[in-house]
Amino acid sequence: MASSSSVQEAGVPPAGLRAWKKARTRLTISNIATGLFMRDGFEAVTVAQIAAAAEVSVKTVFNYFPSKEELFFDRVEDVIGALVDAVVERPAGATVVGALHGVLADRLVPFDDDGWRRLRNAEDYERFRRFLATEEASPALRTRRLVIAELWTARLAQLFAHQLGLPKGDPRAATLAAMVIAVMTLRARTLSAAMAERLSARTVERRVRAVVDEAFERLAVAFADVDLPRPAA
Repeated sequence: MASSSSVQEAGVPPAGLRAWKKARTRLTISNIATGLFMRDGFEAVTVAQIAAAAEVSVKTVFNYFPSKEELFFDRVEDVIGALVDAVVERPAGATVVGALHGVLADRLVPFDDDGWRRLRNAEDYERFRRFLATEEASPALRTRRLVIAELWTARLAQLFAHQLGLPKGDPRAATLAAMVIAVMTLRARTLSAAMAERLSARTVERRVRAVVDEAFERLAVAFADVDLPRPAA
């Protein structure tokens, strides 16, 4: 790793270096915490144990993650960000429902544009399976997932209203948002169940795609009157 002086000589401002160090510290804490959660169970691991393993103070852990649950769900903003990007950046001729359909069918997780390749690696498959199993075994994490779903529903409702030219608070935007989140919940359950059975990567993908395709094809019909294809610029 380059020293502060060498970084400055290379033209990287100190503020940039600080941001990089903070991001690295956050990732280190998150990775260590996730490993402990998967090994010992979410409820069994304390923040003090995480801090000790990461060689930071408990205060530092809470500076980056206000709650223990946020250590586990550390990619929440990346997930909703990927959905927002898919809608906002959809090409001419694409609908909101169609854009979301593609992201949720073609990727293991919305923010990973490598698609489903990750599951074809045995080590990655097992790690992801254990991650999902950790959430399933924890009442606290399952409860937190419900809170996250509510927050996502509200954000998507605002996004849909803006993108579809509907008034703020329009029930059509709120309904579409609630249905998209419901599909995501079904998708997550299907994925977790398939991986709990240790089905092949191809079979896991096929099962998830089946429920996503079915749901979004029906949403496309149900909202065809408001979710019109984006016109050419």
